[in-house]
Amino acid sequence: LNGKADVIFEDDDLPYEEEIIRNPYSVKCWMRYIEFKQNGPKSTLNMIYERALRELPGSYKLWYNYLRERRKQVKGKCITEPAFEEVNNCHERALVVMHKMPRIWIDYCQFLVSQSKITRSRRTFDRALRALPVTQHPRI
Repeated sequence: LNGKADVIFEDDDLPYEEEIIRNPYSVKCWMRYIEFKQNGPKSTLNMIYERALRELPGSYKLWYNYLRERRKQVKGKCITEPAFEEVNNCHERALVVMHKMPRIWIDYCQFLVSQSKITRSRRTFDRALRALPVTQHPRI
């Protein structure tokens, strides 16, 4: 095995999986599936988001919801936990394609500040200002 847990599909997943096979580039199909899995194991939910983003890396809606979900998953945990770094890495991946979206930058910067990562926060604010048009700077 390659170290990854095998994906276990429930019977209930089938209609969603079939719909995704038919429409892999439909954000709506992916969001329906995600909504359906909302109260299940977080690892399953994250995996579905990751699959969706492999098909639709430019979807603001998917990235925004995924990042919000990932931040929610570490809320209240100790900031030294490795899970925080995983969530930071998700934000960095999102910014590869979402660097023109102020909301992604703002959420990431606030998340870094909440982790007391001073230098990294400052550098990320700086990157945000360089990536965004001057008209968006007041938001940052």
